[in-house]
Parts: sequence; structure tokens; C-alpha cells
Amino acid sequence: MWMFYVTALIFVCTVPKIILGGCPKECVCRGTGGANVKCPASVDFPESFPANTEKIVIDEFTVTEIPPKAFDNLPNLTSISFSRCNFGQVSACAFPKNHKNLKLIQFDMTVIGEMKQGAFSYLNPVSIVFSKSSITTMRGYSFWNINTALQLSFTQTTVHLIEPYAFYNVNSSLELRYDGGALKTLRSMAFANTRFNSVVLQNISFDKMECHVFPELDRISSLTIAGSQFMCNCDILYMKSALPFSPSLKKLVETGTCKSPEQLKGMAMNDVLVNNKVENCPEVKTQTIQDCRPPQEIPTPACPDRIVMGDGKSNESGSSSSKTKPGGGADNAKLSLALAVIIFVGIII
Repeated sequence: MWMFYVTALIFVCTVPKIILGGCPKECVCRGTGGANVKCPASVDFPESFPANTEKIVIDEFTVTEIPPKAFDNLPNLTSISFSRCNFGQVSACAFPKNHKNLKLIQFDMTVIGEMKQGAFSYLNPVSIVFSKSSITTMRGYSFWNINTALQLSFTQTTVHLIEPYAFYNVNSSLELRYDGGALKTLRSMAFANTRFNSVVLQNISFDKMECHVFPELDRISSLTIAGSQFMCNCDILYMKSALPFSPSLKKLVETGTCKSPEQLKGMAMNDVLVNNKVENCPEVKTQTIQDCRPPQEIPTPACPDRIVMGDGKSNESGSSSSKTKPGGGADNAKLSLALAVIIFVGIII
């Protein structure tokens, strides 16, 4: 009889948590079944979330990565918010593909070292918002194969480098907005095969913009460009010969001013280019889109398994690991254990 009570106790204490997916130790879960999850101040990313999670708020995390499949198996998830976090990287497939209910992914006052290939791909209609944040590098194909109502917004955010093809095959019926902040270096074809219905670029500080950064920009239905600032050095001279062929570049130049060097600070970019006020530069040849197209080898989409801390092995980002896990809910091993306990109790009874 004592074995019955022990087994029943194990069943009562363990099985509900296994089946539902317990609240991560880094987090607090409230609402029905822990539907609202808040995770404050941690150096470990949660291994999983309750299966019925609807909203996730992650605050003051300092971790190596947002791992692959971090939010998988959460069918009721509607929003993910990051605030005052520091992530070494956003991994491939960090966010769930073709999720029917996820409507908001938000980064506020957050530092991201690197966005990996496929960090954002195959999304359903969703709003992605960056505010007062910093991104060191957007790798090629960071935003990839997104054909939906994507609303993408950057406000007072600095991106240090956007590599060629960082945006590829992105087509949205909504808006791309970049308002305030800085785009330090934009490589050629950074926004390749990419089109939004509306684009707003205003009050942005540029350090270097290579040719043909956004080939589809001249075909945007609604385009707003105003208040840009540039480093007026030899890197901008190619723009002079390109102006007659690109209305968007012309608008960028006509509404832009120089932020450096000191002798050109505050001057209108158009005046600087037309009157050849950038001195001591080598001769600049007229560039076509073929001249500006970096080599391209379209990769095969792939989602690595999620790596969980444990045995000292390292994944690509350098974190230790021992096994793979889904992002949310319970894994198959735990479900098998739950079923075994249920069967065992039934046998005893």
C-alpha cells in the first residue's frame, strides 16, 4: 500500500508540470495556466515556456543568444517583448515560422551583437519593432523569405553594419520605417529583392552607403525621405552620376546634409556634390547595378536544433551544451514519463 501512496504523490506533483510545461526558473508566470510569462534579469535563456503561453516579457537578460526554436510549440503565443537586454546573437529560426497568432516582436533598449542568417524568416503577419536599441551586424539573409503583412519599425536605433542580402525576398503590403538613430554602413544590395508598400526614412545618420543598397526603392508606392546626415567624404562621390537614374537617391541627397568633415558640416549634400566640394579623391567611374552586385550564393534554409547548457560542448555562439530541446511545452521524453506514471498507477489500483 505504501508504494501506492508514493507513486500517487509522484504523479500529483510531477505529471501536471510535465504535461503543461512548468514555469521557467528564470521567470514568473501568471494568468490561467501561466499564460503571461515575465522573465527578469538572468544570464540563462529559459529552456522552455508553458505550452499555453500567450505573452512573454523578457527584461534585463544578458545571454549569449536567443537560441534556435526558442519559442516553438507555443500555439497561443501573441507577443514577445525584450527590454534592456544584451544578446550576443539572434540565431537562425529564433522565432517560429508561420505562426498563426504571433502579432508582435518588440526590442526596447536592447543590444544585439549579430543577427544570423534566417533569424527572421517565413513569418505570418507580424509587427517587429526596434526602439532605442543597437545592432552590431545584420548578416546576409537575416530577414528572409517573408511574404506577408510585415510591419518593420526602427526608432532611435543604431545598426552598425547591414551586409549584402541582409534582406532578401521580403515582400510586405505594410511599412518599413526608420526614424532617428543611425545606419553606420550599408553594403550594396543590403535590401535585395525587397519591397514594402510604404517606406519612411527620416532623421537618419549615415556613415557609409554603398551603391544600389535598395534596388526596389524607386518602385515603392509611398516613399518619405527627410533629414538625413552623411559623412561627406570620397565615399559619396558615386552618387553624383547616379542621381539622374534614381529618384529615391536624388531625394535622399536633396534633403540631406553633411555631418562631417568639419569644413562641410551643415552644408547641403546636393551643393557639396554638384560643386565638387569633396576634395583630394580618386576619379570615380559611373557604376551600374552589375558593378555594385556582390557575389551571391543563396543558401538552403535550415533550422539548427536548439542547444541546451550542460556537458561543456560548444555551439556556434560559444555556449556550452549537451542536448536539444523545443522552445516551449514538454518534450517527448517527459510526456513518455508522464504516460508511464499514469499506467503504473492504474496497474496498482
